[in-house]
Parts: sequence; C-alpha cells; structure tokens
Amino acid sequence: MTTIDEIARLCNVSKTTVSRVLNNHPYVSKEKREMILKVINEIDYTPNSIARQFRKNETRTIALSVPSIDHPFFAQLIKGVSLQALSNKYKVVVFQTFYNQTIELELLELLKHKEVDGVILGALENNWCKIEPFLKYGPILLCNEYHHSANIPIIGYNEFEATYKAIVHLIEMGHNKIGFCYDTPYSEAQCQRKDGYLKALDDYNLPHNKDWIFGGVFNIEDGFHIFEQINNLKDSPTAIFTGNDQVAAGLIKRATISDFNVPKDLAVIGFDNQLICQVVTPTITSIDIPIIELGQKAFLKLIDCLLGNVSLRREVIRLPTNLIVREST
Repeated sequence: MTTIDEIARLCNVSKTTVSRVLNNHPYVSKEKREMILKVINEIDYTPNSIARQFRKNETRTIALSVPSIDHPFFAQLIKGVSLQALSNKYKVVVFQTFYNQTIELELLELLKHKEVDGVILGALENNWCKIEPFLKYGPILLCNEYHHSANIPIIGYNEFEATYKAIVHLIEMGHNKIGFCYDTPYSEAQCQRKDGYLKALDDYNLPHNKDWIFGGVFNIEDGFHIFEQINNLKDSPTAIFTGNDQVAAGLIKRATISDFNVPKDLAVIGFDNQLICQVVTPTITSIDIPIIELGQKAFLKLIDCLLGNVSLRREVIRLPTNLIVREST
C-alpha cells in the first residue's frame, strides 16, 4: 500500500509538505501542491482515515442512543440527527439500548476510547451518577429526556404543559373519569407528564383513581391490553391519555371491534402526532411535537460543544407542542 513516504520520494519533497497538502493546510506553494496532487491522483492514493483521526483526535462520528429503532418516534429522531450530521459531514452510530442500563454504559465506553466524538442520549436508563464521569471524555447531551440536575444541555418539550393541555381538553369535552398511560417509571419526562395529568384533575376537582393509571405501555399491542384492562374495570374511565400514538391506535382498534363507540364510550388522546393518527378510524387526537427539528437541534448543540463555540453546561431547551384535535375525542 502506498504511503506518504513514497509520495514524498516521488515528488522530492518532505513528508510534512505532503501531509499539509492532504490536510489542505497553507504554506505550500501552488506548484508543489499541484505536483503532489497529480502524483496522488496517478497512484490512486487513499489516506489512512483511522491514522488521520488519531492525529486530529477526532472521528467526525457521534453516537445516538435510542431504546428501539422500530418505534416511529425514535425512527424520526434518528432521521433528524442523521440529516443534520450529513450536512455537517459527520457520521452517526445508532445504539439501541432496549431500555437496558448495561448497553447504555457500553455506548459511553465508545466516548471513553475516542471511537466517537460525542454522545446524544435519546433516553436515560442509568442514574445520572453513572453517566456523569464520562463527561471528561467528551460532550454528552440529553434529547427527549429530562434530568433535574444533569449539568449538560437538555433538549425536549414541556411534558407537563403538553399533558395538562390534553387532559383539560378531555375535561372540556365533558369527561370526569380520565385515565393515564406512561412507559418507564424512572423517566423524569414521564413523571412530568403524570404531574400534568394530576394537576389538571386537581384544578377541576376531579377524582384520582390508581386503577386508571397504566404503566409499561409502549406499542400497539400494549394498547390492546390496556383496552382489556379498562373493559374489565367495574368503574372504568371514559377517556384516556395514552402517551403515544401507537398505544392509542391499538386501544382504538380493540375498542371498535368490541362495539365501543370512540369517542362516545371512550375518548382517546395520543402523543407525537405520527401519520398513524390520520389513517386510524376514528382519526386520533394527539400532541404534535417537532421530532425532526428535535434531532437536528440536538446534533447542532453537540457540535457547538465539540467546536468550543459554547461550553458544556446545563441548558434546558424546550420545543413547542400543539394539541391536534381529531375524531377520537
């Protein structure tokens, strides 16, 4: 394999001069630059990218963690990060954690060993005390998750406000028995949603019922199960905040084949405003969030930290949400 030494010999210049041309540095005359480039082209030389990365102490690669790539929300988040990375000539390594703490820590080992330049956490599986020590190896930021004290950028939405808005909508539609779904109990973002739900009930003097709160809910199949649980309750809710559109779609499907009228017998609200909201019958009322923009902003913030344009510090950025009312409520 051709080396820089051979190019230098063929051009009768130093290795330093060849290296400067390869890295597009100044201080090389036009004549020498053209001669070196001509030789490089003739011998079809390809620089050793790994060696160059070590010299520059950068990989131009960032890592993104998501629990699962087959969830439409995380698929769009990956798209947003990847699109922005492509425009900035960076690569993205996507890690699926499957809600596993060990896998998340394995991802951070990539940062420690300089295999990636920075990390975007699309979820948070470990306690912050296990994540924080990795900050000495490079920038980390949270995206779509929240932590009350993490000293890094956090980009997401006002989960409390969005959920409060959804519950008030159900109340204004005449419902006073309202259920609530969440995914992982350790997620602070999910806890903020629950706080918004409870605050809306309190503000309108409505009852709390622990039987109307459903955890570990992620997908369409979970929506099937939630409907069965609701249907078996002696005192069941007449409306439910499902936490995501997949759950809402599953719940609506099972309700309609069980001769429930949605929204008359059971009103349903999703979250994320995925395309599935517009193809399910009835169409799904949902919280619209700018997921692609979330991914893009997360990448740009990480790059700002990498380039030293901003210091790595706590900064909470919340993108706007909007309630899209459709037939399910």
